Amino acid sequence: MKNTFFCIFLLCSLCSCSYMKHVSVQAEYARIQKADPGQINLKHMIDRETYFVIGQTIDDKNIYTHLSLAVAAYSNKFKPHERVDTMYFAGAGTHFGLNLPEGDYQLLVFADKDNNQIFDQTEVVGKKPISLNQTTSPNKVLDRIEIRLSSHELVGWVEEISKPNQSNPKISLFYPTGSIRNLDDPLFSENMAILGMYDPASFLEKSPTMFYALEEDLGYKIPVVFVHGVGGSIRAFEPIINQLDRERYKPWFFYYPSGGDLDQLSEVFHRIFLSGKVIKLDKIPMIVIAHSMGGLIVREALNKYENGHEESKVPMLITIASPFGGHPAAASGEKHGLIVLPSWRDVNPESRFIKELFRNPLPESTEHQLLYAYDNPATLKLNKNSDGVVPLSSQLRLEAQRQATKQLGFESSHTGILENKEVIAHVLDCMSRVENFIPEPHLEVMRLGGYEVQLSDEYSPQGKYVVESLGRYWMAVTTGRLKPFYAEQERFLRVIHGEESPKYEVVKDWLRFLKEYPDIYSSELN
Repeated sequence: MKNTFFCIFLLCSLCSCSYMKHVSVQAEYARIQKADPGQINLKHMIDRETYFVIGQTIDDKNIYTHLSLAVAAYSNKFKPHERVDTMYFAGAGTHFGLNLPEGDYQLLVFADKDNNQIFDQTEVVGKKPISLNQTTSPNKVLDRIEIRLSSHELVGWVEEISKPNQSNPKISLFYPTGSIRNLDDPLFSENMAILGMYDPASFLEKSPTMFYALEEDLGYKIPVVFVHGVGGSIRAFEPIINQLDRERYKPWFFYYPSGGDLDQLSEVFHRIFLSGKVIKLDKIPMIVIAHSMGGLIVREALNKYENGHEESKVPMLITIASPFGGHPAAASGEKHGLIVLPSWRDVNPESRFIKELFRNPLPESTEHQLLYAYDNPATLKLNKNSDGVVPLSSQLRLEAQRQATKQLGFESSHTGILENKEVIAHVLDCMSRVENFIPEPHLEVMRLGGYEVQLSDEYSPQGKYVVESLGRYWMAVTTGRLKPFYAEQERFLRVIHGEESPKYEVVKDWLRFLKEYPDIYSSELN
């Protein structure tokens, strides 16, 4: 009885009322599925597996650049044309994410051509059939789903879809709509974090891509990916983020449903951040900072690393108070809990996930800083053998120590360690050792930004971005004040000098800018 109570206490660490509420919710899902089965209902049941689909819309003719789009997944498994999941975004080209139970689906892409905030049967501009099962997606992730967009067509069985009211989500050239947010955004609230524990499907309906940033992409900055723990939010990293040199680093976040399957979440993390298929960093390094269970997700994702040319390079991994040996109360919780979260099943010290977590070494180029906490804030304690949540024996699992570059302990609680000034100073010092691929003289000019000029609609969105955000750097390369440091820049100069034809639209836009603003060009030449 004591072990059961301790595990339930851990599961309900944020709010015991939330735990009992979601016990009732899950019971209701089970009742509905028995009485009136459907794929929508099934995906919300945490004892059933779901698949995560990562895709991209391809708009070769740039027809839908400025329109609102939606991608929806339809199933005939239980009901005709049941719409199981939908993601809304703006403009083609960025990635989308869907969360679906096993089965066959028809994916439809809609474009709101008449801008009436409704997607109807006449606005279908792309189709793609997919099958989700253990054969097509053994890791429960199906990615590289490309849907090419064409002229609209009529699909008679489609029912209207109303675009949800959103408070003007920021549109990005490089990220899905709504990915750029502030830390105080309601999406990162405690209520959302709790939802991610107990109802991953509902969480994913609000946060379908699991990727977030604080600013539009500036390619020269080093990305720092923050990964929270169970029941956590990216707000937990605010003390560290507030001290980042934002001219050198750009914060990215893996914001995931922490009650979900850790194998699947690790696979998603790998596909998004490490594989080079979704985020292409070229030679820019990536830093990863993970707290608590987030460290398990990242460590498993690195097991999938193949040292390929396209993969992201992670020279610095910092894990903080991570239960690498699992949690001893998880086994009891799996046996006695009223509901069993998939993530807690994986954190069981006897689970396959924990046993195989260190089956592969880290990439040779990755430095792992293993930071652990040992201040137990409990009123009654015999010694400091935990941080109040994770035992030291789990944080300091032998295999983790052997593969780590350095282990360093701090007298802090499990969450308090993220506010510890010594920890933050150490994290920043570790980050400072990661060198950018771009030479410092080039970085200095990149930080100067671009030009405040009026550009016509003849410019592509990417072309406007370059002129307005990186124009002074492109000008420095154009005029020869900065020498090329990689092959593509040398080709760029041959285009500028008329020795080659431009290959990319953005370069054509730059040539147009030089002609339209000769005064700026001539002043920079002098």
